[in-house]
Amino acid sequence: MASFDFKYPSKAHIGRNVSHAKNRTPRTFRRNLHTVTIMTDGVKKRMRVPTKVLRMMKKSGVTTHWKKPESKD
Repeated sequence: MASFDFKYPSKAHIGRNVSHAKNRTPRTFRRNLHTVTIMTDGVKKRMRVPTKVLRMMKKSGVTTHWKKPESKD
């Protein structure tokens, strides 16, 4: 099983909404979190991870809900 890093930004990014009249109001760019089940030491564990980490988990085969298709050789 390949390894990957669970680190991701703990704070959401901050920006501004800009209206057609150029009025500016503060807003936050929230992370796109997904609930995923992983196997750690033979125990299923549910975590909320951002999509970037989810893609890394799928590539390394850690998630229980997605498997790479086997080749037909």
